[in-house]
Amino acid sequence: MLRLWTRLLVQTECASLSMRKKIFCTLFAASLWATVNEPLRWEIFSGYRNDRIHWHLQEPGEEGALTLSEVYRDVQYWLNGLVLKAIHRDLVVFVRGAYGAFGKGKLTQRYEPMNPADPHIHSSTDGWCADASGYVGYAVNLTADRPYKVLLVPLIGYAGYFEQIHKMALSEHFRLVWNGWFIGAQWIFETSGPAIFTAGWSYNMMHNRAHTHVGETSLKTSSGGNKGQLGWAQMDWRIGSLWRIGLGGEMLYLTTRIVDAALSSGPDQKFKLRWIPISGWVQTSRTF
Repeated sequence: MLRLWTRLLVQTECASLSMRKKIFCTLFAASLWATVNEPLRWEIFSGYRNDRIHWHLQEPGEEGALTLSEVYRDVQYWLNGLVLKAIHRDLVVFVRGAYGAFGKGKLTQRYEPMNPADPHIHSSTDGWCADASGYVGYAVNLTADRPYKVLLVPLIGYAGYFEQIHKMALSEHFRLVWNGWFIGAQWIFETSGPAIFTAGWSYNMMHNRAHTHVGETSLKTSSGGNKGQLGWAQMDWRIGSLWRIGLGGEMLYLTTRIVDAALSSGPDQKFKLRWIPISGWVQTSRTF
């Protein structure tokens, strides 16, 4: 009853303030009857990531000829990373970092100026990748006073991805960088037993940079306004009050706009790229 009277009093006082003060007052009021708190959790994960990258160049104009394309298939990484997450008075904080090694895969390059009779070149690859992301959100408890818990978490965050691939048969490198903001939502379902299920989706607004060499020609691009989507799911199993183990996975799809590519020799051409990494992992975590 005291919490109810406090809530009504704060709401009444907030209603008489200016818009700016009303926003701060509302956030303060929300913290008074917050329903979700979870201590800081450290999560270590290890797993597998498979990337597919497809980019091409074409001459300017609506019907410009395709001059160069590269398709990287089944670029496989051993992925390892760390997650820190907590919920304090309904405020969700999440930080993730990961590193991938080996990068074994297959490259098919089509470059007619190199060999018009047979423009296709095949190569194996190796490489490495790294990414970091973080977001804040607000946990809405949809099942207060129930033996189980369902949370809806609208979120906003920032992410960065880096990948470098060595074209072994060509002695060339391909570097790819993405960074930008994302918005999305996450569902968390904590059963009355030991199982916890998490699923989420985000819409990404990214800046892209790509750099590679093809023969004696260097290619560089830098573009904003690119878009993509990320979906993820995870299942955890409680072991006592502190520990959890589980499985997780995610799929990311990012694509660039058609942009100008700067070439070290010859006129600029139009560039388009699609990037699809799919990951799966096992994890263990503990609260502190």
